Amino acid sequence: MAHPLLNTGHTANAQESMLIFIRAISSTQLRIFEVLLMFGISVSGIKNSQKHIDVTSNNIANTNSYGFKKSRAEFADVYANSVFTNSKTNSGMGVQNTVVSQQFAQGALSGDTGNPLDMAIQGNGFFVLEGPGSNAQTFTRNGAFQINKEGFVVTAMGDFLQGWDVNPDGTTTSLDLSNTHNIQLPADTGAPQMSTNVSIGVNLPADKDPIKSNLPKEDPWTGKAWAQPAPTDPQYGVYRKENGDIVAPQNGQPPADANVLQYFIDFDPKDASTYTASTSQTIHDSLGRAHTLTYYMIKTGPDAKDSNNTNWTVIPYVDGKPADVAGKPGGKWNENPVAVTVGGKSTIAGANLFGFQLKFNPSGEVIGRIPEKVELVNFGENDKNVGDPLANSIRHKLFGYPGANAAAPNQGTLPNKVDLTFEADNNKKALYTGDGSLHTAIGQGVDPHQHLNIQFGASQYGSSNFSVSQAPTNDGYATGILIGMSVDENGIIQCEYSNGQVKNIAKVAMADFANQQGLTKIGDTQWKQSNASGEAIAKEANSGSAGSIKGSNLELSNVDLTNELVELITAQRNYQANAQSLQTQNTVMDSILNIR
Repeated sequence: MAHPLLNTGHTANAQESMLIFIRAISSTQLRIFEVLLMFGISVSGIKNSQKHIDVTSNNIANTNSYGFKKSRAEFADVYANSVFTNSKTNSGMGVQNTVVSQQFAQGALSGDTGNPLDMAIQGNGFFVLEGPGSNAQTFTRNGAFQINKEGFVVTAMGDFLQGWDVNPDGTTTSLDLSNTHNIQLPADTGAPQMSTNVSIGVNLPADKDPIKSNLPKEDPWTGKAWAQPAPTDPQYGVYRKENGDIVAPQNGQPPADANVLQYFIDFDPKDASTYTASTSQTIHDSLGRAHTLTYYMIKTGPDAKDSNNTNWTVIPYVDGKPADVAGKPGGKWNENPVAVTVGGKSTIAGANLFGFQLKFNPSGEVIGRIPEKVELVNFGENDKNVGDPLANSIRHKLFGYPGANAAAPNQGTLPNKVDLTFEADNNKKALYTGDGSLHTAIGQGVDPHQHLNIQFGASQYGSSNFSVSQAPTNDGYATGILIGMSVDENGIIQCEYSNGQVKNIAKVAMADFANQQGLTKIGDTQWKQSNASGEAIAKEANSGSAGSIKGSNLELSNVDLTNELVELITAQRNYQANAQSLQTQNTVMDSILNIR
């Protein structure tokens, strides 16, 4: 007999009730699952709104950080799809933070900070740094640098600014980031450097009258009456051989066998009426001591009768003593210095001075220089003994070494005549001490082999006033201490020293990247390269795509505070909205759980 419960009618009712109960349970569980899913969506919204707030707050916090680059939180929606999902009714699974991207827009410049070590990059690129005891390079836009106790340029955290060696013309021999070095500012110039090359440019007054020639009654180089024929036009100069013989011009042209061109002028360095103009510049000896090189310029007039050319003779003095221009003893007259023999009432009457001559055409341009190369007499490689005539001294060739015995090799080609310039004669004292060389003019105890080349630029235009048209230059210097520095737009660091020297110390190294946003932040407003950024590319400031460097400036943060405050309000609103959504889902969950 069948069980009562298995009665067909009863069985059908029970199965139906069971299905209704199962369906109710399944619907409730499904609803709970859906609510739990919505919890996740709301939580993701809250979480990423907080990320938005964090990024914005960090931007605001770094508003005053030099070289800081703001960031932007970027978001994307989340969907879970499968072959069983209807994409038309898929509501999504929330939001995710895809990236916090760095915004490398140019920041404003601070303006002159008064600190020459401050640097700002205007354009693309980064400063290159290395940490203490590390070869790993980092990169920054913060150019607030300082000098540590060793003279190195460092950041506030002690990281070393990197640079390349630089040539005097500002170029570099290497642009490889592996060849950079810590930049150090020398506190002094080190050992002094003696002058070897000096220059100056002048404009000589064309309107000035020539200084008159004063031919003595007797030949001062022989002490006798003038040999016939005696000079008749001494204002044009007298051509002479090394033995004192006078050689007359041939057909209006200088004689080919003359060795020296001589003028007779009552020149006196203490009387400005005996010369046309003068100027001076500083030179240095091997110890770095400064000396004064003075040029006395004498307009001697036309170079020949009926000539429109004009001659000027320049007499160099060093520290108040004549310094002879070097020549080529035994050579032609235009290879040797011009001789000025002084007479009359001059305080240095009896002196023989050896300078150089400039010849100007009617347009005021230099068309000739005697000798062509202007160098002051000094000891050469073969001049080993003080007291021996110097190989490049025409004075020593003519008169012998001052005070030396008359025996060879100290005997000159004019042995019977004493040169009062540096040698006494009976009751007449020598006018100066020394021998006409640069060495004796600047004093003992210095390098006797100092060779001083003079680049004397000149013009002669219709002006009644003498002027220096080109500032004097001098490659010598004393020891100097650091008194200042600067950085130009090409990144070249120049140091100025108390001796007037300005030296190129280094060129600031810069780098750039194919993908700047791929750089990894490491703090202290610094980044390091990553696989995403690519390898650092060496750059020269103000060249190609690299920006220029502005000295005494700092790049400010590129954060726009007004925009960030608006972003902060937006992030707060989104946070509150997601929190409200979460609260709503919680209410729904309570309703489901209360179903009986």
